[in-house]
Amino acid sequence: MQSMNYAQLSLFMNKIAKALSKRFFVIASILVLNNCAVNNNMMVGSQIAEIALPLSFESQKRKIQKYPNNQLFYLNASKSRITYAYGILMEKADRLMYTDYYKSRDYYAKSLDLFVISRNYLLQALELKYENFSTSLREKNSIVFEKNDIDYLYWLSGSMAGSIQASQADPQYLADLSSIRWLIESAIKIDPDWESGALSAAMMSVYLNDLSGDKNSEKSALAYFRLAEEQSKGLNASIYVTLAESYAVSKQDKEMYIDLLDKALQIDISKDKNLKQSNKLSQSRAKWLKSRVDDLFYM
Repeated sequence: MQSMNYAQLSLFMNKIAKALSKRFFVIASILVLNNCAVNNNMMVGSQIAEIALPLSFESQKRKIQKYPNNQLFYLNASKSRITYAYGILMEKADRLMYTDYYKSRDYYAKSLDLFVISRNYLLQALELKYENFSTSLREKNSIVFEKNDIDYLYWLSGSMAGSIQASQADPQYLADLSSIRWLIESAIKIDPDWESGALSAAMMSVYLNDLSGDKNSEKSALAYFRLAEEQSKGLNASIYVTLAESYAVSKQDKEMYIDLLDKALQIDISKDKNLKQSNKLSQSRAKWLKSRVDDLFYM
């Protein structure tokens, strides 16, 4: 009997998951949020960052302990951990999944620890400014945020999305999906064009992974893709990579998949210095994904 390749197995598992319960639906793509993966001030080079970022964790922790009412210390500590988890550990985990499962699982576990720590830091930071913020987040109560809150909302959503991916969609973390959407929508109300369309890219991912049964989710995801493309002037490679992974694979549209990855690879990363490091990582992932066409498509 011929064994199933990855694409066949993935589609088979999706059918089982949907039949059982949406709670156990495995998210097939990165939920987040292109710039959550990279802090341009930190990711000078992945090899340097791999050594430098973990060295900063302990000193950041000491600062928070010494100055527990300083919001910025919580934000910076979270950014470095999320950057390290997304840009380095999760990339290793994804690429090892099919060659060394146990080592891959170890990287996912380490990533999850960092995402959870970051989530807690950012919740504490927002609690300093907005009393009972965690309750408002859970109950989706309206809060009048300010522009300088966007960083906190965005990175908090990134820590939650990272926890979902790193835990392989454990229901404990999957429960945060509605909170991710609430955080990004709150940020969009303040500045929809923030960071060259980063929020639109985030909403694209939210809709691509929507589990609510909304029939318009796909349409909304594609609309946010086009908006993010416009806001970034076509210079954000991550939106093409995300659409290729999350949409083209699920549709088993090989032509679209290759076209999107080619668009990501054709971007001149020198044209937007704010996206340069993010685009480096996205293009690296695009090359790897192109090498996996035969695993992901079986027709």
